Amino acid sequence: MKILEKNNTDSVNSIGKGSSLEGSINAPGDIRIDGALKGTVKAKGRLVLGKSGLIEGEVECGSAVISGELKANIKSKELLILKETAKLYGDIETEKLSIEPGAMFSGKCVMGLAPQVQPTKIILENKDQAFSKNKKSNLTEKKEDNKKENESKI
Repeated sequence: MKILEKNNTDSVNSIGKGSSLEGSINAPGDIRIDGALKGTVKAKGRLVLGKSGLIEGEVECGSAVISGELKANIKSKELLILKETAKLYGDIETEKLSIEPGAMFSGKCVMGLAPQVQPTKIILENKDQAFSKNKKSNLTEKKEDNKKENESKI
């Protein structure tokens, strides 16, 4: 009997063309949207936004294929694909990104893991301070040398 049981993560949810929904969706599996959604979408699997689909709000998913219009910030854990008919107005955070020619994207994009900047910054600040101290001492030495040279000319 266990063979016949379906796993919840294999479920595919759908909002059909012409349908509109306002609210939040939390899908344990994949979801396809061909209608309009105003709200948040959280899908552990793949989000497919069809050509006639529209999402306004926030999106978090495992991966996504966007063919319609997305007026939202999107976080994709794996791959985000913007098809040639896609229009995305918002920020992207993803591991990998594919944008087909013709797709529109307006926003910021962050890909992969963000590097650790702070240790490098501290090192650079220390180098700048050391450079600044060396520069000051060099200037002082040059002033003294110039003063001695001027005195010897007189």
